[in-house]
Amino acid sequence: MKKINFLIYPTKVLNITQSYNSGSHKKHNLGSPKDYPIDDNGGDSQKNSYFYCPCEEMVVKRIFGVGTTSGNTLWLESTSEVVTPSFTDFVTIKITHPNDDQFANIYVGKKYKKGEKIVLEGDDGKATGYHLHISIGRGKMVGNGWQKNSSGAWVIRTTKGGVKPEEAFYIDPTFTTVRNTKNIKFKYLEPSSNIKYVTASLNVRQNASINAPALNSLPPGTRVTVRKTSGNWSEIAPNQWVASNYLTDVLPNKVYYTKYTTAASLNVRKTPNGSILSTKAPLPPNTLVAVMETVDGWVKINTDRWVAGNYLK
Repeated sequence: MKKINFLIYPTKVLNITQSYNSGSHKKHNLGSPKDYPIDDNGGDSQKNSYFYCPCEEMVVKRIFGVGTTSGNTLWLESTSEVVTPSFTDFVTIKITHPNDDQFANIYVGKKYKKGEKIVLEGDDGKATGYHLHISIGRGKMVGNGWQKNSSGAWVIRTTKGGVKPEEAFYIDPTFTTVRNTKNIKFKYLEPSSNIKYVTASLNVRQNASINAPALNSLPPGTRVTVRKTSGNWSEIAPNQWVASNYLTDVLPNKVYYTKYTTAASLNVRKTPNGSILSTKAPLPPNTLVAVMETVDGWVKINTDRWVAGNYLK
């Protein structure tokens, strides 16, 4: 069975002291292009929090500033696609403020395996106290890994741009203790035994019966979480059931994530803004749907099935 390469939060204690929406970090996402840096000091004022490799493998792409007056910065890139709460892709992570001594055994091209210590938090580059300044980008590093945005902030430069930490990292409660998130809402990694993938275009029914009305259908590759089972049926959302024999533990080549509907009655269309369908439609509130593709605000939830994206959460 293929192992799922989740991207998990990279410290043993999550203690964000500055989010991407406050202080000097604001100019990172008010300008263009954007990134969303956070500062994490690991829970106290001491220099004792490490950045650990957060996925199956990362490689050092660039080292900047060591031995100069500039802030020490390290770029790491995943060597394969990772699974995040919002996408599956390569990621690049930029880490600032480790002190010079942390780079004695680090070099461009060095690879780290999941859970290995990489650098210890520091106060290099006029940092206020010991911490790690962390920025995440989707995709591979571009050029020298950063660029100045329109607000004058140096932001991470990757093939698909900066992403918010909650869009990139899962919290693995067996690895990370959460102290302070600064109101950033992270998703927790569920037990792997509960995560399944749909193997066929699969009807979602109101209860655990083939005779129950079909509310919606999910395309192959949809990632779901099994809440409970009843016979040969699995509940994947409140009062939403699928046949268990169409679920697998095997990670597909293409994964689709899910959202819930928010409208009292959401029309399903054959094409974006096209004719309204009557089969397994309209969708009631809190119906689980797959997000396959987004076009001009319309979301494809299965073959020839589209809904307005502003009614999904």
